[in-house]
Amino acid sequence: MADPTAEFFARVEQRGPDLLPTKARGTLRFDLRRDGEVDHWFVAINRGNVLVSHELRDADCVVATDKALFDRCALGEAQVVAAYNRNDVTVQGNLPLLLMFRRAFPSPPGTRDPRERIRERFAGRGRERERERQR
Repeated sequence: MADPTAEFFARVEQRGPDLLPTKARGTLRFDLRRDGEVDHWFVAINRGNVLVSHELRDADCVVATDKALFDRCALGEAQVVAAYNRNDVTVQGNLPLLLMFRRAFPSPPGTRDPRERIRERFAGRGRERERERQR
C-alpha cells in the first residue's frame, strides 16, 4: 500500500500555490512517531511556494503525533485541529501557522463543495430567466 503521508507532502509541494494563501510564510516540522522511531517532515512555505524535506531543523511550528493518525489526516479521515483539541497532536511554536496549513489537508471522504450543490440545485434557472427577458 502507498504511504498516505508521503503522497500528502508530495501533493502539497506540487500544489502549494493552489492550496495555501499566497501571502503565507513560515516553516513547519512534523515529527511523526512510528515503531519507536520519529520521521521528520520539514515544510518551508514562502508566498505559496512550498518545499518539503526530511530535515531535522528548527521550525516556526513543530507538530508531533503518531504516524498512523497523520496518515488518517492525510487521507481526510481525521482532522488535525480536532486531534489537537483531543491532545492527540502537540504543537510547539506558531499555532496560527498550523491553522493556515490545515487548508492543505483533504476534506473527509464523501464531502462535496457546498457551491457545487447550489449550482446543481439552481442549474437551469438562469436559462429560464434569460428566456423570460428575451420575450
